[in-house]
Formats: sequence, structure tokens, C-alpha cells
Amino acid sequence: MSRDTVRAEDLSLLLMRASSAVAEQINSAVVAAGHPGLRPVHGLVFARISGAGASINQIAEHLGITKQSASAIVETLTRDGYVRRGPDPADRRASIVELTGKGREVTLAASRAAAREVARIDSRWGADALRTLTGMLDDLAGDGTPRPVW
Repeated sequence: MSRDTVRAEDLSLLLMRASSAVAEQINSAVVAAGHPGLRPVHGLVFARISGAGASINQIAEHLGITKQSASAIVETLTRDGYVRRGPDPADRRASIVELTGKGREVTLAASRAAAREVARIDSRWGADALRTLTGMLDDLAGDGTPRPVW
């Protein structure tokens, strides 16, 4: 790829490859921390519910998938002890999905892995380049939502 001319296909592919590489690095660390059944999509679920929890509809919307697919993911995470369903105080027909202690362990492992990735980039390119890259990616991402890397 020539550095003189940036083709849209090259930039798009590089951004997708970079995103996948970071997601896989973080997921590999989570797996190494004792959570072998987890995939990057689970991390996106954990990120969405890490505060006050979320409904299946909210998780589906966040991931850009059907409610049925979101429900299947949540069922697996519930079975494996990472999340639990509790009553939704605003809607008796709905439930809220929340992290368990085991789920919070995963988010901590993922956060540590993400911090290592930032440190690796910082040591390779320096703090100024990292700040510039972060600002440029933030500008490029806009209001975009992360989507699953299956």
C-alpha cells in the first residue's frame, strides 16, 4: 500500500484490522485469566450492563442484533455465572441483566488488558502520538457504536 495516496478501502480495512486486533488481545487476556468460553461480543455486553444493568432490548440495540440473539447470549452468560436477571423496577414484564461478581472479575481483567494495550502503544509511539491517535479516532468514530467481533 502506497503511503502517498490513501484509498478508502485501505483505510477501512486497516481500521477494522486494528479494532479486531485490540479486541482479540483483550479477549486473549480474559481467556488467560480463567474465562475460556468468552468472546469479544461478551465484552460488549459486559460494557453495556456494567453500570445499572440493561434490558434484553437495550443489549440487542447496543449490539445491533435481534432480541432473540441477545437473549441467547445472555442465557449463556447467565448459565456460566457471569450475569443474572433481576426485576426491572420500571416495567414488571421486563428484567434487567446485571453483572455478578464473576462478571465483574472479567471486566477487571479486560480493563487491565486494555491498559496494557495503551501502554504498549505509548511505549512504541510515545505519549504525543497516542494523544493524537486517540483524538483522531474519537473524531472519526463520532457517535458510532462498537459492534461485535465474533
